[in-house]
Amino acid sequence: MSHGWLTPAFLARLERLRLQVREMPSHRGGARRSKQLGSSVEFAEYRPYLPGDDLRHLDWRAYARLGKLFLKTFFDERDVLLYLMVDASRSMDYHGKLQQAQHLAAALGYLGLAEEDRVEALIFADRVRDKLERLMSKQSAPRLFAMLQQAKALGVGTEGSLDWLTRAGMPTEPGVVVILSDFLFADGYEEALKRLQAARHQVVAVQILSREELDPGFAGDLHLIDSESDKGLDVALSPYVIGQYREAVAAYTSGLSAFCRRRGMYHVLVPAEESLEEAMFGRLLRTGVIGR
Repeated sequence: MSHGWLTPAFLARLERLRLQVREMPSHRGGARRSKQLGSSVEFAEYRPYLPGDDLRHLDWRAYARLGKLFLKTFFDERDVLLYLMVDASRSMDYHGKLQQAQHLAAALGYLGLAEEDRVEALIFADRVRDKLERLMSKQSAPRLFAMLQQAKALGVGTEGSLDWLTRAGMPTEPGVVVILSDFLFADGYEEALKRLQAARHQVVAVQILSREELDPGFAGDLHLIDSESDKGLDVALSPYVIGQYREAVAAYTSGLSAFCRRRGMYHVLVPAEESLEEAMFGRLLRTGVIGR
């Protein structure tokens, strides 16, 4: 991962942004205004009610008008614990997906450190491959960048498992969990994301796919190899088959998006080839993961 994009001008632009977070309990002061239920009088936004939420913050007028339960969130001055989980399984070693994940994790981590939040990062595949804990200031940023730069997509047989990760390495203190992955997990993602939310984490699913995966531009007789299992399959890619593939990919990504939206999580689909500037100041800003 090149640090060429980490220019003073780029970092200065990052420092004008902030993570959009909600319901993050904290034990120490910080520089951030987070969205904490009932902790100040400055209204932030509405969000859907989730089981276990404090009923005191329900907006009954909204319920009477819309027939749905919404909670009010409010700004508060406190720090946030930001967990960055980078998928380095074999499937990420395709068309720059891992590099995009590294760059986004570095930018989001720096954004948190600039606001004096605590940042932790881990690289995972079939297990946790590397981990960095308790970074707390911009002076720690070089350690974060170096750790992310060293991440390599692993070889055959190293399938990513988000389900295993959330069972074996669940962050204990509630925070913002950002998962940077293609989300092509053989054991799925639903139970893992629900497990994170049940532990009171704000979940951000950053799905990274190459444009070729989203819309393949090739056809004919091909021998395809599964990047994680190394199993091969002969396929005749006719226009019909390609059309079916596009529909399946669209259904998968929209399914993940709908799953997250129903549960008050964030989902952002980022092409691997997209510039970091466009991803950060475009997609993540538009979807509300970060704000000004």
